[in-house]
Amino acid sequence: MSQNFDYEPRETEQERIERENRLRAAEIARRFSEIDRERIRPLAAIVAGVGTDEDKERLKALEEEAAALRVELAGMED
Repeated sequence: MSQNFDYEPRETEQERIERENRLRAAEIARRFSEIDRERIRPLAAIVAGVGTDEDKERLKALEEEAAALRVELAGMED
């Protein structure tokens, strides 16, 4: 008596890494969109001449986060 099993090959290590990189890249893209939205209010205040040191610090922190994400994303492309 023969049994037929549907066989799905296991994911290779390389395929797993590529899948995880795609997922992380999508997370980074979403965060870039969030960062862009979060920049609007402090930047508008600064341009209007009513920005505070807090606005400047917020923009600096957001840019530092975006820079770190760009480095991470570039590392995944290598």
